[in-house]
Amino acid sequence: MKSENKLIRIFKDYPLAVVCFAVILMCTAAIFLRGGRTTELSAQENDLTARIRTIDRNVKNAKDIKKEVGEVQLLVDEVQSRLFNRNERAININFFYALEDRLNVRISNIAQMPAGNPIYEKGGPRALKLYSTIAYSMSLNGTFADILEFMYELHRVDRLIRVADFQVADASRDGTQNTLDARLRVIVLAENE
Repeated sequence: MKSENKLIRIFKDYPLAVVCFAVILMCTAAIFLRGGRTTELSAQENDLTARIRTIDRNVKNAKDIKKEVGEVQLLVDEVQSRLFNRNERAININFFYALEDRLNVRISNIAQMPAGNPIYEKGGPRALKLYSTIAYSMSLNGTFADILEFMYELHRVDRLIRVADFQVADASRDGTQNTLDARLRVIVLAENE
């Protein structure tokens, strides 16, 4: 009974302290009982906050997207117009002979390879998904400067061409001096097969 009176007297003397102690005791019990759920909810809150930030960035970046899509489509159409078609062998080879006419080199042999470059084929390290490649092997004759000019023209033309291999040998014979025989392997971007 004395202990009851003592508790009542403490409660009457320090009511605010007793209420605060009771609240702290209940909060501690709630945190202890709900501790695992709090961690889970915190992780979920962080995930949702990250999603909101991503959505906000996407909204900012989507400004003028229709205009940008139009510009990208124009670039895609331009690339499409530059592609070779594997089935148009004569047209493709005539493209290289037209360069020969403008420059001071003579193409002695040109052949379209049956397969594209393995690097760009399916399963290769630089596999192309939207396009394919056509490989050409060509032999030509001219001075070193003329051969370099021919390769530069291959680089400059509106087609997408890359010289993948280049070999040169001396061809000075029958009174011709400073001429070289060159063998080129050329990769051209083509329509997807």
